[in-house]
Amino acid sequence: MKQLIFLIILSSQFCYSQTKFERNAKCTKTKNFTESQRLSNFPFSETSQIKLISFESKKLEFTGEELSNHLNSIKLKIDLFDPTIYTEVATLSSVQINKLTDIIYNYSYKKFPYSVGEAKCYEPRNAIIFLDKNNYIISFIEICFGCDRYRTSSQELNLGEECTEKFEMIKSIFKECKIEYGITRRD
Repeated sequence: MKQLIFLIILSSQFCYSQTKFERNAKCTKTKNFTESQRLSNFPFSETSQIKLISFESKKLEFTGEELSNHLNSIKLKIDLFDPTIYTEVATLSSVQINKLTDIIYNYSYKKFPYSVGEAKCYEPRNAIIFLDKNNYIISFIEICFGCDRYRTSSQELNLGEECTEKFEMIKSIFKECKIEYGITRRD
């Protein structure tokens, strides 16, 4: 009888722990920065337009290498945005910008989860490009949705507090804008 009671207590604690882990590992809205507070941060404070792009390598390089090389070659605040370079281009509406900044600044884990995801190859196919009122590129976020990693053109710019589901939320904005390469289509 004591063994049965012990097993019941042990199994109930295991179930509770699993539920607690699942709650901690979910990306949820943990902050409530207003739209104006979010837009006051760089680069949103200096941005006139935000472009979502996909970039399909045309040369025989590793997937993502050509996009990274292109973004590395951009002279910020000097180079104009040229849509003909990219495979697909979409301009975010004010509603979509609000959704993007909400994801970046207001979502995170309630508590850091107990496990760490596995690292995969970094093969970026997409980017978010920030333009000023004269169409000059002022900043960018290069994204690999395959491994949920990114890099930015500035230390001032990031995707906020880490939480894995952020990449799926941002990916949904790309889908909404009809960007396919790197989102629903790979190679």
